[in-house]
Amino acid sequence: MKKILLFTDLDGTLLDANNYSFSAAQDAIHALAGLKIPIIPCTSKTHLEVISTQECMGISDPFIVENGSAIFFKKNYFDTNDSKIIEMDNYKALVLGSLYKDVLDFFGNWKSQYNLSVTGLHEMSIQKIMALTGLNYHEAEIAQKRFFSEPFTLNDDDNLPDNALNDLIVNKFRLLIGNRFYHLLGNSDKGIAVKKLIDLFKDKWKTNNLITIGIGDSMNDLEMLKSVDKPVLVKKPGGSHQEGIELENLLYTNEIGPAGWQEAVFNFLDKV
Repeated sequence: MKKILLFTDLDGTLLDANNYSFSAAQDAIHALAGLKIPIIPCTSKTHLEVISTQECMGISDPFIVENGSAIFFKKNYFDTNDSKIIEMDNYKALVLGSLYKDVLDFFGNWKSQYNLSVTGLHEMSIQKIMALTGLNYHEAEIAQKRFFSEPFTLNDDDNLPDNALNDLIVNKFRLLIGNRFYHLLGNSDKGIAVKKLIDLFKDKWKTNNLITIGIGDSMNDLEMLKSVDKPVLVKKPGGSHQEGIELENLLYTNEIGPAGWQEAVFNFLDKV
């Protein structure tokens, strides 16, 4: 019997894009838990946000945060002594990207050097974050507590200049576009983190016989979707799918957000 791993984006995928509810996916979550199939968030959110979401869902599987910047797991979950592991909030974190201080140092210099009209999340009031995201006060607070990446917004309609984008590559930083923010992070991505986590599970389970599923909705999920056996693209609230994601075996859901997530899960489970 093959072991199964399910990687998933959160906002707009497992969580409703407007109210962050996962109620439309509740039956599928219960089915996966009953089959002991790990549900692994792979998200732009912080580890504090994911822990809060997992507690509501009743799951405690490993997870990937801040667009692939780090993998979090409970102590003793994996038998690994990687030198890049740090301990945070009763979890171990395998850091794949950059630490927040380094990201902010670069962000400030980058913004100044190219006279960029951008606002980082750390520069916003909690009320501003609430208005942009629809989060409540506590949720906005923990969203602002970054550890590996900096979301930011453009203050005008102009695109970032090419020389500023080239400077990212030279300095080994990455820029991803999410549903609400641009995300500045170190030289990692969701795909790198997914592949590393797959290897950790192979070692834990002493098998290479895995099936991997990935479910996302946006361009910042592309590397995750490219790194799994069965990629799924969830329909957006407007009724369309993200343009620019073209994979040979990509499954498109008919339903939107968490309802589409549940559709994809049951579609897969019916075939195994």
